[in-house]
Amino acid sequence: MIEVITRTVRLSCEDDDEQSEIWERLYEQILSLLSRYGVDNAFGDGDCFLVDDNYGWKRHHVEVHQFHMFRPDIVAKVRSLLDEFPEWQIVMQIGVVGTEAWPNMGLTIRKHEIIEVLRREMLPEPFKNYQYPGARPGTEYD
Repeated sequence: MIEVITRTVRLSCEDDDEQSEIWERLYEQILSLLSRYGVDNAFGDGDCFLVDDNYGWKRHHVEVHQFHMFRPDIVAKVRSLLDEFPEWQIVMQIGVVGTEAWPNMGLTIRKHEIIEVLRREMLPEPFKNYQYPGARPGTEYD
């Protein structure tokens, strides 16, 4: 019994190490990519904020402070970063000043799909008309 428990803990630590390594690599790649299109700032003074806390999930989270960061070409480039990490996802959530009363909205980007949770009628032009190849509406199971 003790041998099995020890082995499980060791595998868990190895998984944690792998997750941390990939998280860090992907973080740097996302930050580098998004910096080409805007300023990363945690306090809403920039175009977006790539959350720099690793909670142990196979996910990164971007708070979008300026709508232009949702351009389809930017989203496609973000998605391409997952080619090497197919089990990971990147969430881009609207955090634009003045939208605090809005419901949570954004995109969950995966290698094989983009899940849209957007209330397009609330978005300003031209953003409400953006189309994302490979996207589908979110469901209660996402």
